[in-house]
Amino acid sequence: MSTAIDPVARWAVAAILLCGLAGAIRAEPLASQAQGQRALLSADFLLGDDELPSPVDTAAYTPLNEAPAIHRFEGRLELLAGPGAGRTRGLVDRFGYLEDPALELASLPGFSFDFVQSGDALVPVKRGPQRSAHPHWEFILEPGRVWNEAGDGGWSRVSLPFALQERNANCTHNGLLSFLFQSDGRVSRVVYQVASETCQYLQADLWGILDAVYRPGRIARAESIVASFRQEIAARMPVKPLSELARSYAGVQARDFDWFPPDEVSAVGFAIDGIHYRGGCGTRYGDYPFCEVLDLPSYSLAKSIFAGTAYMVLKQENPDAGELKVTDFVPECRNGDRWNAVTLANLVDMGTGNYESLEHDVDEYASYETPFMAGDTHLAKISAACTLFPRKAAPGTTFAYHTSDTYIAGTLMNAWLRQQPRSVSRDIHADVLVAKVFDPLRLSPVVRTTKRTYDSVAQPFAGYGLTLQTDDIVRLGLFLARGDGAIGGRQVLHRRELSAALQRDSADPGLVAGDATLRYNNGFWAYLTDLGGACEEAVWIPFMSGYGGISVALMPNQSVFYVFSDHGRFEWLKAAMASNRIRPIASC
Repeated sequence: MSTAIDPVARWAVAAILLCGLAGAIRAEPLASQAQGQRALLSADFLLGDDELPSPVDTAAYTPLNEAPAIHRFEGRLELLAGPGAGRTRGLVDRFGYLEDPALELASLPGFSFDFVQSGDALVPVKRGPQRSAHPHWEFILEPGRVWNEAGDGGWSRVSLPFALQERNANCTHNGLLSFLFQSDGRVSRVVYQVASETCQYLQADLWGILDAVYRPGRIARAESIVASFRQEIAARMPVKPLSELARSYAGVQARDFDWFPPDEVSAVGFAIDGIHYRGGCGTRYGDYPFCEVLDLPSYSLAKSIFAGTAYMVLKQENPDAGELKVTDFVPECRNGDRWNAVTLANLVDMGTGNYESLEHDVDEYASYETPFMAGDTHLAKISAACTLFPRKAAPGTTFAYHTSDTYIAGTLMNAWLRQQPRSVSRDIHADVLVAKVFDPLRLSPVVRTTKRTYDSVAQPFAGYGLTLQTDDIVRLGLFLARGDGAIGGRQVLHRRELSAALQRDSADPGLVAGDATLRYNNGFWAYLTDLGGACEEAVWIPFMSGYGGISVALMPNQSVFYVFSDHGRFEWLKAAMASNRIRPIASC
């Protein structure tokens, strides 16, 4: 059963006819490597001048007969991109990006980054999406591995995970790069490939070989960077494979939580009783060897995680925050009377009363055809957001889903923060969401960065644009599902507003979201179900949803299911039914 489809994504489900080729190309197993010999990306290859005709099995990026590295990497790595260094193979290209030479999709952004080494880990100094001059791509770098192999002739070997994220958007393509180095600054060619993504409209292989320069040198704050990295690892929830669920709980199987075709899924998992049961992280050429730092786009999960959660922080600290009026804080929305009496609470509820059509996805699709989505400055986005839809209903009465409304909500919250006397909070993402929720929960460094406008305003998108890792999803999800909004004994989220978002306050159910079984409140969805007849009375299960096939269900029995896919599937009810067999949900 397909349930709970994110309206941001639904129009694409109908409009995009995916060709189904993703995953059709798969490298042959490396027989000789399995016997202890490195068949691909050998030292001879990395130090030679042979070409790489196609991506290779990801086993080539995985330690083989590893030993501790005899060389230490600390300093700056720069990649030198020459003409024709990168290649692409398109699988799905809905908007013809690969055919547009101006986008330069086959080339990487400029790469000049500092790293420090912690044991066998190579840690980037900068984490999260890094802006670049590239017309389409931005880098995200994650910690990799350093080791030695007998066949490498005294060189140490590196494998580093990274992601390419679309500029001014959220599509995320995960990749790997590898090279050899020595402490004196000698470095081999760098081989890279990108062969998995969470992106419905652009799916492609990218690969190539680049010359590199390694400049060894002492990195400022190296000790604190290493200490933070160790704390990051220590904060993660214990992980077991999904196959272990059957051993831990009678009556459930891994297939109860992992039924999507593998080529559609970037990540899938389930958390309960302090354990994160995680599925594999597949690519078109084998398993991704750095599952714990696989970068995932939020898309409209941000409407819950960013806008809804930040609103509940403000509400806890300022009880009147919900009544803040758009026209008092967003001057671009003062043209005409459509925003009169619309409040911050209306915005996060998708109940502004402004809309063109209540037919499924008509308005949301229209917003994609305007400077709101295409514009990369705050003026372009806010001007479009304020004028897209006319007033047709009283605020707070009618659900109409608009990403543009969430952008206005983020703009209002930032403007209000900056008007507060003696306030040290100036940015709704950095000073509220990160400082008061993400950092106290000890989430990964990648969540500390969000997509923003490309101007001096640097307005966070609020309704999309976060990057997450699976551990962030389960720990943040369990915190929200608990329902008290407290961290370390301190009340951070407004408890009643959180209860309302989770459909646990009958006095504040939010708005009917196009169907009697769907509600929307404070940026969170909820679905009414009897779990296949298991419940005497139907129960509301809150969830978050994102473009292309991203679902996170927050079970009332203190468990969380997530799946990040990109073929338009929005399914999680089967997982909820299995979770109910582990621990009953409410009346079930």
